[in-house]
Amino acid sequence: MKTQFFIGINTILLISGILAIPILAGNQSGGLNMEPGTTKSATSTESKTKQIIDEFRHPHPHLDPRQPRDGAKPRTNPPVFAWKPIENIHKYTLTVAHDSAFNDICLTGDQLEDPCFLPETTFPAGTYFWKWSCDAGESPAFTLEITPDALLLEIPAVDEWFNRLSVKHPRVYVSPDQVGSLRSVWQSTTEWQYLKQQADSLLAEPHEIREPNFLPDRHRNYEKWFATWYPIMWDSRKFIKGSETLALTYLVSGERKYARAACERMASISQWDPEGSSYLGHNDEAHMSVIWHGPQACDWIWDEFTEAERALVIEQFRRRGQITYEHTHDRGIYGITRFGSHDGREIVFLAMIALVFHEHIPEAKTWLAWLRPVLCGIWPVWAEDDGAWAEGPSYGLAYVTIMTMFTSALKRAAGIDLYRRPFWRGHAQWRQWILPPYAEWIGFGDHSERWDTGWRNNADLVELIAGETGTPQLLGYVSEFREAVKTCPRASDERQMPGVVSQKFLLPAMEAGASAAEEQTFLRVFPGAGWAAIRTDFEHPEKDIAFIFRSSPYAAISHSHANNNDFIIHVGGKVMAMPSGYYSGYGSDHHSHWVWHTKSHNCLTLSDASQLMRSYESRGAIENAFEDTQLTYFRGNADASYSTRAKHCRRHVLFLKPHSCIVLIDEFEALPGIVSSIQWNIHSWNRFQLDEAKRRFRVEREGSVLEGTFIFNQNAFFSLSEGWDPPPITSVKSSDQWLQQYHLRFTISELAHKQNLGVVLCPGHSSLQPAKIATERIDGTEIAHIGDDLVLINQGEGIRYNNVQSDALAVITMGKLRYSIKSEGISEF
Repeated sequence: MKTQFFIGINTILLISGILAIPILAGNQSGGLNMEPGTTKSATSTESKTKQIIDEFRHPHPHLDPRQPRDGAKPRTNPPVFAWKPIENIHKYTLTVAHDSAFNDICLTGDQLEDPCFLPETTFPAGTYFWKWSCDAGESPAFTLEITPDALLLEIPAVDEWFNRLSVKHPRVYVSPDQVGSLRSVWQSTTEWQYLKQQADSLLAEPHEIREPNFLPDRHRNYEKWFATWYPIMWDSRKFIKGSETLALTYLVSGERKYARAACERMASISQWDPEGSSYLGHNDEAHMSVIWHGPQACDWIWDEFTEAERALVIEQFRRRGQITYEHTHDRGIYGITRFGSHDGREIVFLAMIALVFHEHIPEAKTWLAWLRPVLCGIWPVWAEDDGAWAEGPSYGLAYVTIMTMFTSALKRAAGIDLYRRPFWRGHAQWRQWILPPYAEWIGFGDHSERWDTGWRNNADLVELIAGETGTPQLLGYVSEFREAVKTCPRASDERQMPGVVSQKFLLPAMEAGASAAEEQTFLRVFPGAGWAAIRTDFEHPEKDIAFIFRSSPYAAISHSHANNNDFIIHVGGKVMAMPSGYYSGYGSDHHSHWVWHTKSHNCLTLSDASQLMRSYESRGAIENAFEDTQLTYFRGNADASYSTRAKHCRRHVLFLKPHSCIVLIDEFEALPGIVSSIQWNIHSWNRFQLDEAKRRFRVEREGSVLEGTFIFNQNAFFSLSEGWDPPPITSVKSSDQWLQQYHLRFTISELAHKQNLGVVLCPGHSSLQPAKIATERIDGTEIAHIGDDLVLINQGEGIRYNNVQSDALAVITMGKLRYSIKSEGISEF
């Protein structure tokens, strides 16, 4: 039976026995104006006269933000629809049909003010065609398939959100009728004692904060700007987090002294001029400090404000909400034309302002109507459904935790459960694979330090996801992280935020569950954001080999670096190889000219040339993943990242299970008319020992070992160095973990058009001796002997060795098994 959405002024009817529901409110409703009982054909005169808009196409989702992509199979039903706007066009029409001619239309949305739309009802399984149009013309038609296994998740209109919200306060995370019954539950937790101690300490502190100074020009003197900006950010952030801590303590205890202190803090910061020194366009961190934890604090102490204080607070948040909306919507639409990390915080804070203050701020409904498809459909813009975060574990921790503020509020206050989306469980599982509790260094993206605050926050986030998704199997990982906090270096004082993660604290505790039975695997790939992990022993850190790899389609932008095909390796709980450099300020000399450059990573450089830096074109990919009883395999494809010099630059990664060793094969082919020397880079906190005759290096760290042998028997040379050029800014050094780093480079002497370079990495720890490697070259075949097994690499003349003949890039022999690596992946032969 065909299904049609008949859309009238007040209803969307799904003609299949499902009740009518209200249409989307606010600026997303537009004029969904199909008359009930009729369909609108694309063969009308109006449609015939529309010209096809020649849209810009690009593989990077920030440059071409269309959703769903042509041919997509969305994992959530209904999917969000989004497209790039046209300048000076303010009204759009979305059309979805059963057929490519758009004769059998099932959904039409007219007069949409934004180029995005999230239907309120699900689609029956099947193939659909969609397009958008405006006065300038119409887009080409795109297809999508709704599969039977897609998650059914309907998001009602914003008016319904308001209907479900408590009329009184509190309304965020808990309602007034729940407070009395839950107080005894909250007060029985060990976290309550910690929270109360924190609040008692805050009572002795001043509850007023001076409006900050204006910032100097960062482009004229970065260090002077940083010295002003840095304390403003942390002081204001801690002040308002302190207000939330006091308000939460009042919510749990009922003691008014905590509420009074919180009220004074919120009244003090509400005297700041939202368009002054804390204006979003001048100092967005100061602006965000006010709206980050402020709305929750106000929600919990609402009835304790004086009338004058409440009026002051409402006006402060009204104006800051307006400014935030202007910034994230009017000056570019988040998720469509804006993708900045800070914007990703601001949209959540805007939603929280709207939920808490909606009856006092008339614009709140407009804000939420726009945010509905953005936060409930488009988000996340740095990840896909598999959960990996493109900017790395540290920044993913901050931004995903921030999103839980809204996700938990919407679930508990309005019964709309976004945690059912596949991203959430996937994100927690990604963290399990790529961030071991024992890790001395995180790697990838900015802020890789092992701080007590970071480890505690990671445990809080995964525990919150476990509770909200009903996944107790995650709690073992949480417990390991909480235990590891005890041995973590202490983060600097300014990073020690008071209080707790309130949305987690107010969630009832759950019992730890046994891990779900699943086949033992060594490899897990998260291709959405370009991550892969090889792990050998989750249960025993002293035996674990953790090889974490990144090659991301999200490119070298924001807090990501020019490091596609990069890796970090932990052996027996020790970090043996790592991306180098430190986060001494975004865009500082060290950050821009060392950390962002490929030379600081465990990647290839080509005659000293980096991958494309700060470029959407610097894309990578994880491809052709494979695992059986003998080995794991995947390929990192960084062709686009080296596109100014190379046609192909790919890293093939194998883990040979019987030998516990990792084989890297870098496949390089230059652009026509360009030659380069391959330079293989690796970095460590420990000095490298060299055996140049055997083309071998060794690095040792507290009982763990990593040996590397190059499968290359022609002219090449090693280079060793230490330190950085330029070094980090010592005046802002925020961690004792900023240790000296040592660098090894292996350079092939020949300036070649085409070259394949193999390396065998052999880990060792207390229970494992590094595998023994011997290499040789016979004609055009490079050979590595690993026990009785072989790695054969083609250097352009084909592989010819004993009874093995192949034109493949490489051949691996494991006992009686043979594997060939070709462009389409790995296979037995």
